[in-house]
Amino acid sequence: MRAIMATTTTPASFAADTVRGEATPAKQGFFARFFESLIQARIQRAEREIQPYLAKMSDDRLKDLGFTSSDIEKLRERHYVQAVYWS
Repeated sequence: MRAIMATTTTPASFAADTVRGEATPAKQGFFARFFESLIQARIQRAEREIQPYLAKMSDDRLKDLGFTSSDIEKLRERHYVQAVYWS
């Protein structure tokens, strides 16, 4: 019995085209999106609570902390100063 050998060939560009195909980015899972939104909500809440405290600081102190003049103007124009109620 004689062994018969068969060979098939494909062009080298065939494999390269397959590899270069557009890859779709992996979609985040449910828990990853949930925790991302939870973290963003906590960050926003922290910023809302910190803004009145920062608004009470002097401009010099804010500049020492790294705020620019435009940052300080935005902080002041948003009126983040809490109202004080006296009884």
